[in-house]
Amino acid sequence: MSSINVDTSISKTPIPLEAKDLPTVCVLCSHNCGLRVDVADGKISKVRADASNPITDGYVCNKGFSIGRYAHHEQRTRFPLRRKPGGGFECIDWDTAIREIAEKLGSIVAEHSPRSVGLAGVGGQGNHMDGNYALTFLDALGSPWWFNALAQEKTQHFLIDQWVFDAPPQSWFHPDIENTSLLFAMGTNPRVSNRGHAANDTFKRLSENPNQALWVVDPRETETTRQADHHLQTKPGSDAYLLLGIAASIASTEGLANAEFIQNHTRDFEVLQKSLAEVDVAEMARRSGITLERLQDAASAIARADSAAIMYDLAVEQLPFSTLISYLIRVISALTGNAAQPGGNIFVETHSPPEWHANRWADTERTRAADIRGIRAIGGFPMWSPNLIPEEIEVDHPEALRALIVEAANPVLSYSDANAFRAAREKLELLVVIDPAMTETAELADYVLPTPVGYEKWEIAGFPKKQPEIHLQLRPPVIPALEEGLPEPEIYVRLAEAMGLVGPVPEELHALAPSATTGPGAAAIFAKVQELATNRAEILFWGYRTIGQQLPAPSLVAIWVLALQNAFARRESVLRTLGDEWQEADSFALGMELFQRILDHPEGLEIARTRPVTENFDTNVGYEDKRARLAPEEMLSEIARAIENDLPTDPDYPFVLASGLRTQWNANTIQRDPKWRKGRGPHCALHLSESDADTLGVSSGDPLRIRTKRGQIELPAAVDSKLREGHVWMPNGFGMAYPDASGKLVVQGANPNELSDARDRDPISGCPHHKYTLCAVERVAS
Repeated sequence: MSSINVDTSISKTPIPLEAKDLPTVCVLCSHNCGLRVDVADGKISKVRADASNPITDGYVCNKGFSIGRYAHHEQRTRFPLRRKPGGGFECIDWDTAIREIAEKLGSIVAEHSPRSVGLAGVGGQGNHMDGNYALTFLDALGSPWWFNALAQEKTQHFLIDQWVFDAPPQSWFHPDIENTSLLFAMGTNPRVSNRGHAANDTFKRLSENPNQALWVVDPRETETTRQADHHLQTKPGSDAYLLLGIAASIASTEGLANAEFIQNHTRDFEVLQKSLAEVDVAEMARRSGITLERLQDAASAIARADSAAIMYDLAVEQLPFSTLISYLIRVISALTGNAAQPGGNIFVETHSPPEWHANRWADTERTRAADIRGIRAIGGFPMWSPNLIPEEIEVDHPEALRALIVEAANPVLSYSDANAFRAAREKLELLVVIDPAMTETAELADYVLPTPVGYEKWEIAGFPKKQPEIHLQLRPPVIPALEEGLPEPEIYVRLAEAMGLVGPVPEELHALAPSATTGPGAAAIFAKVQELATNRAEILFWGYRTIGQQLPAPSLVAIWVLALQNAFARRESVLRTLGDEWQEADSFALGMELFQRILDHPEGLEIARTRPVTENFDTNVGYEDKRARLAPEEMLSEIARAIENDLPTDPDYPFVLASGLRTQWNANTIQRDPKWRKGRGPHCALHLSESDADTLGVSSGDPLRIRTKRGQIELPAAVDSKLREGHVWMPNGFGMAYPDASGKLVVQGANPNELSDARDRDPISGCPHHKYTLCAVERVAS
């Protein structure tokens, strides 16, 4: 079998150019469906679902079969690049790139502040091995500024879960779909988006089970609403009012609220009840575009069901009042006795053990321009919405952002308000892009650092999966990396060393490293590094340079640490999986056994099992009295603001655009080669109702111009009988330029963020209102 030698920072063993049946995952969305691939001549040649994968059980959607296009395309970065003074790029070696970037960062830190440096991205799709290294570097530098795509979707949930439950930031509040009597789904079309576990199979079972009811809230008729028992076809963007009306109905109608649960498991119900008493339920129904009777029917159904769970996703997370929506979901769950209960919404753990940080109630940093707090999501490091980046560069402040590292992200296409980002970039003194592709953002960079794609290096994904099983899948590389690409961990370690953020590795650690994967050896080196390290960065980065050299790839020291964290922080859960024979083992031995099992099972495995779901509430509520707080002060203010304000309208922009909807043929911006898409298309079109098409005098395929206050784009029309009048939508993941057969760059579809305004966002989280953008739509004259 032929093979290719690779940089030892990627893998210590040669990677075969020809291979069959290698386990991996799809990295095109957060579900990371298990796959098996064949490799021919160093390229992915065949893809199929992996029935042996214990996480996705053989499920895969159409996108998974296209992963070869993500790995092999014309715009891969191959060498470090430096911008030339006159424009364009030149190739440089890694030593030069690291030295120059380190010097420029050091100068900015010295002249201004560490807080003048920001990091955008990290953890693109299912490639999360970089996370610990990137954030450790940022922390060592002394900067808090991490802007991540999760914060333009979901960080409000972590904030609300802390306020209401004091829940750990590693846990996610998810619907217990398999065990619920009633599923109330909003902001999602799982039959297309694949939201949830094996979505098509799950929703087929739901529709066939007479003991489960499915309610779906959606302005559109969709593949999911057609299977629902009840479809609430609300006005676009009105979900906060719908939930406010439901919560008020439950709180005020005798017999609907679960008095026993409220008395035993919550505090401040009377305060909340007083606030909800100000809600005009009939007015909330009017704003939602449904009848009062229909709203009250929904409230009664949720409250009277044996159990009820609320499923939610992007189309409610990117709306006006998105933090209030998150809060009301928890309120309704608690008022009906379904919060962290079987069949309700339960806290789902990931492979990172839950941890209540001692400083979790301390106020986090706030942005200089808009005073928006960072939110501790996923772990203890605060995170900000990336649509705040331009104003943090433009702000008149001595510590304004002057350097930005963009890793595994493409802000020009993926973040709100491309116009604002391009303008702000001109004020940056340094823009470094770390990416396997020459993206639209990379074209603006001072330095472009190539990195392997997720199939060319060891990788892991941290998205929540099943419950009570906690799974982990560590994926070895299945194809060789191109030319000089380095894994992100190696880049961050080199930068930290070049900037003097970590000291030289002590010889004692090199001496202890060879036995570090045994229980006693792990204990010895762990104790020594704790003794010698002067900062947190040295703990990880010294481990990378010592323990990492004994592993299949040095980046795996992060998994070594993770295994120990599981053994120490949730020993009982690990023992439920490993078995009684490990009861007497110390935690270091337990951790190293877990680490070896992880290495031995690239198809994925169970590493721990949580307590029974009947204990989910007590396990995840951190307040000492084990009671949820129903009335956080900021949320009572948001209730009042929502009562006072209907959705904005503008006669000059009479349409409501929902941008970034998922289809079978978009994959954010990770897929650059358009040849992965099948069918006639157009795959990027503006969908509009039949009545709006008649008014405009257009048919499917006719060109349309979409205008907002920030910009305009043109797209073909797609007349959609399932849409309400005045509601239009388009997918994301388009607007990138890719060479055609002649080498000419051709723009694929259009970028919805040419239309969005970074200031159109939630005031608490900074999450953008992508699913409620006011726009004008015009026929383009032929």
